[in-house]
Amino acid sequence: MPVWNAGDFLVEAIESILKQTYKDFEFLIVDDASTDDSWQIIQKYQKKHPKLIRAFRLKKNTNAAGNGAINKILKYAKGEYLARMDADDVAWPERLAKQVEFLENNPDVILVGSQARVINKEGKIIGKKVYPTDDKKIKEKYAIIHPIIHPTCMIRRSMLPDKNKLYRLRFGVNDDYFTFFSLQKYGKFANLPEFLLDYRVHGKNASLQNLKEKYAVVSAIRKVAVDKLGYKISPVNRLIIFCQDFIVNLIPEKFLTSIYLTFRGIGSFSFAK
Repeated sequence: MPVWNAGDFLVEAIESILKQTYKDFEFLIVDDASTDDSWQIIQKYQKKHPKLIRAFRLKKNTNAAGNGAINKILKYAKGEYLARMDADDVAWPERLAKQVEFLENNPDVILVGSQARVINKEGKIIGKKVYPTDDKKIKEKYAIIHPIIHPTCMIRRSMLPDKNKLYRLRFGVNDDYFTFFSLQKYGKFANLPEFLLDYRVHGKNASLQNLKEKYAVVSAIRKVAVDKLGYKISPVNRLIIFCQDFIVNLIPEKFLTSIYLTFRGIGSFSFAK
């Protein structure tokens, strides 16, 4: 779990991992140079659970998504599987148990995610994220969206090209999208059909800031995937991308977030300050 100024939601996120029905795991938390009370909260829990929680603190922030922070501490992880968690989300109690069971039964899968409910700052359910469950459909979807909910993923470490490095750091907040493109050749992808996470949208999510700029980055990642990674885009998805380009270029930035969230089934959320 990378943490950067997540004090408002961090306790709930940590507690949701401590309440997992699956118990054979270690909990690595890395503070990415927070300036709020996040580190104090992490220290409190580490002292309370010294055999379970391993806490790290970086002097300099790596990036908004925390992927660089994970790369820095991954060599200390002992587990066979790597479960990503974000500091503002809430894992359901059976998340780890169900994902470990799935990976144990499907040795050709490198990465498994799940479905997620969407909650707001107060924890109210305002939508849901639902994605395909089988490898072929997931990889086809990568042409137009990121069909793995990042904080739901569990990764088989033995299938990584570098066991002590997960993310390819090149595209900032979208490094997970780029990394997962590059991992597709190493094994199958899957999403469990169950909802195993509450994904929080609160107006400060890094992935929802400067959407025009983010879309330009996503477009650049797609190009690299096609040109360098051998990814193939179907004619139907090329048409969808053309429509995406048209909408993003046409609509003013201030309206894009609402349109994006409505498209994702989260239409009741407001960014009112």
